[in-house]
Amino acid sequence: MNITPIFSMTRSGKGSRIIVNYNKNVIIIEPTDPNYTNAVSIYNHMRLMPEAARAAEVASAPKSYAPAWLIGVEETPTTEAPTEETPVERSKDDILREGLSNLINFFSEFDFTPSYRFTNTLAYKVNQSRAAAQDYVSKYFSLTSSSYTDEITEKVKSKEFSGILKNIAQYGKPTAKVNNRIKVYYGAAGTGKTTAAWAESEGRCVQCNASMLPSDLMENFIFKDGKPDFDKSILWECMEQGKPILLDEINLLPFDSLRFLQGIVDGKTSFIYKNREVTIKDGFEIIGTMNLTLGGITYGLPEPLVDRCEDIKEFVLSAEQLMGAVTGNFIAG
Repeated sequence: MNITPIFSMTRSGKGSRIIVNYNKNVIIIEPTDPNYTNAVSIYNHMRLMPEAARAAEVASAPKSYAPAWLIGVEETPTTEAPTEETPVERSKDDILREGLSNLINFFSEFDFTPSYRFTNTLAYKVNQSRAAAQDYVSKYFSLTSSSYTDEITEKVKSKEFSGILKNIAQYGKPTAKVNNRIKVYYGAAGTGKTTAAWAESEGRCVQCNASMLPSDLMENFIFKDGKPDFDKSILWECMEQGKPILLDEINLLPFDSLRFLQGIVDGKTSFIYKNREVTIKDGFEIIGTMNLTLGGITYGLPEPLVDRCEDIKEFVLSAEQLMGAVTGNFIAG
């Protein structure tokens, strides 16, 4: 790099040293960084120096030196050495938010958007175990007769979904449980679902059918003072007393009755029925039992009702239970 005929600056063959030649005075400057960017700094510095100052510095410098003015100069290397980034610690809220965002994306291809209730129940399940959460999702879509049930059942086994569950689980249990008034047991006839529900409800049971309207669920028809009237049904009494009740073959109820049930298991503490207030105490719970498939036809439940389920369990007979057909010692599922 020539500035004047009497001032030149070069680097040695391997670029390890800087050689300054000024008016036949030669000095050798050892490099101060592995990329030799100090050559550029020295060149720019000396180029801008008045000639007298340049002559004085070169003349007074030893044959090998590092200029004092170069010490402390912040240099920009031509090639940045890779640096290891310090991992940023994320909050539990950030991790949960990421997991739920991925949950929404996960179900987008199945035309399903996770609801508040679904997410709350899923969070409870994943804090029991990953398997419980996967089972809940699979059973949820089975119960709604979704056309995507088989695909979802397989996809919840994926690494992608496991990562989502991990993000949700790290937060811990939800601060409050939203669903606590209905659970559904389903399976083929003779699998023990009704036996299990009967025990939980202490024998309080309503046998459902396709002609049973909301009034049939809430009223017992009577004559009072010679006039037709109604008395409280067992369902009504269970609500007011805070007791569980079994609704056997719940999926055979007509749509209006299922919508009615949806309204009483959503968490409200009271409602008005035919100008009479019905109170709902803690402890009230509907245990619905059903055969999901009859004669090759699937009889699912409306999604808003399934969304309110705190538990969904499929009953399938094991070999040990089938032994009861021979030994007489049946074991409920």
